[in-house]
Amino acid sequence: MNRQSWIYGFILLPAVLIAQDVIPVSPESLANMAANRSVPLVDLLLQAEAGDKYAQYRLADAYATGNGVPKSDAEAVKWLLQAAWNGFAEAQNSLGYRYEHGTGVPQDYGEALRWYRSAAEQNLPVAQNNLAHMYRYGEGVPVDYARAVNWYRQAAAHGLAAARDALGSAYLNGTGLPRNAIEAFKLFNLAAEQGLPIAQNNLAVMYFEGKGTAQNYSEALKWFSRAAKGGFIGAYRCLGLMYEYGKGVSQNPVKAAELFRIAAEHGVANAQLELANLYRTGKGVQQDYLEAARWFRRAAEQGDPTGENALGYMYFHGEGVTRDYRQAADWFRKAAEQDHVLAQANLGILYEKGLGVPLDYAEAYKWFALTAKKGGNIGAASTRALNALKGIMTARQLRDGQARVAEWISHRNNTNLAANLAAQTPEPGGDSYATTTQP
Repeated sequence: MNRQSWIYGFILLPAVLIAQDVIPVSPESLANMAANRSVPLVDLLLQAEAGDKYAQYRLADAYATGNGVPKSDAEAVKWLLQAAWNGFAEAQNSLGYRYEHGTGVPQDYGEALRWYRSAAEQNLPVAQNNLAHMYRYGEGVPVDYARAVNWYRQAAAHGLAAARDALGSAYLNGTGLPRNAIEAFKLFNLAAEQGLPIAQNNLAVMYFEGKGTAQNYSEALKWFSRAAKGGFIGAYRCLGLMYEYGKGVSQNPVKAAELFRIAAEHGVANAQLELANLYRTGKGVQQDYLEAARWFRRAAEQGDPTGENALGYMYFHGEGVTRDYRQAADWFRKAAEQDHVLAQANLGILYEKGLGVPLDYAEAYKWFALTAKKGGNIGAASTRALNALKGIMTARQLRDGQARVAEWISHRNNTNLAANLAAQTPEPGGDSYATTTQP
C-alpha cells in the first residue's frame, strides 16, 4: 500500500470558542466601559457597590487579571454575578464561559447555557456564538444542529468572525444546513479576511482542494502561511504537505520535515505521523527507525488510530523497537476498536497465525469480516483472507465468528451492517495476507 492511501488529508477544523473579554455590543456599554477604565480603583469599588453594572464588570476583570488588586477568582465571580444579575450581557457571557470550563466555579453546563442564552437574547454576538457551540457539541443539551445554525447565523450577521467560520463549516459538512461549498467558501473568506487563523486555514483547504472555488495552490499557500503566522499550529502540517509533494512550491522534503516538526512538537498528531514517516523512509531526513517509532508513539499515545496501527507495525517488524508481537497486537487492537480498517485487518492476521495472541480462527474471522465489506485494497485482501480462513474453520468456529461479527456491529448500533456481515458467505478460494499491511 502506498503512503498516499493511508496518510490523512487536510482537515477542516470546527469553530473555536471565543473568550469572554469581548467589546460590548452597544455604544452605551462602550462609553461606560471606557469611562470606568480611567476611574481609580477605590472609586470603581464605590461605584460597583452602588450597583453600577459597568463598574462591577470592570472590578471583576481587575480581580480576574490581578490588575491593581490581588488576583482572586472568587472576587471576580462575585462581581461578575452582580453585573450579570443587573442584566449586563458581557458579564453574563463571561459567567457562561466560566461555568462551561469550570474556571473559578464548578463546571456546570446547565448554568453556562442559562447565562449564554441570557446574553445571546440581548444580541451579544460572542454569546450567540458560544450558545451555538453548546448546541453544536451537545454540552448541557442534546446535539441540535438546527439551533446551533440559528445562533451562528445571528452572530455571523453581526460580523463575528468565529461564527462565520462555524457557519462555513456547517455548510461544508451539512450539519444543520444543506451542503453548499460555495457558501462555505464565502464565509471562510470573510472570516479569514478578518484575521481569524482557523478560518484562514479552512480557506486554504478550500483553495487546495478546489471546493467552492477553483483549485489554486498559490492561494492555498498564502492562506496556510497566514494561518501559521497567526498561531494556528495545524497549518504548519498543511504547509509541510505542500512542500513534500511540490504543490504550489518547489518540492522540498527537507523544508517539509522542518514544518512537520513545528506542528509535531506542539502535539499535532497528524504532523507527528508525517514526521515519523519521513524518518521511516529517509525522505528529507536521515533514515532513522528509532525516531520514526518515537514519533509514531507520540501520536499513538494521544489515541490517534493511525499512530496506534503504525506503532503496532513497527513492533511487528522490529523497526526502531524490539520485535514484540504482543505489543503489536495491543496497539493494533487499540486502533481496531476505533474502527481503523488497517488495524482490524492486521489484528485478524495475528489471530489467524497466533502471533502475540492465542490462535483463534473465530476472532480472525471477525476482524477480516469487518474489513472485507469496506472496499478498496484492504477490503479485497480481507475477502481473500476470509475465503482462505473459512476453508480451514470448523462449522462451530464459523458460527462463533459470525456471532462475534454481529455482536460487534450491534454494539455500535448498526444493525443493517450487522445483518449483511453476519450473513455473508464468501466464495471458497483466494489468498490470505502473507504479512501485516504497512501503516
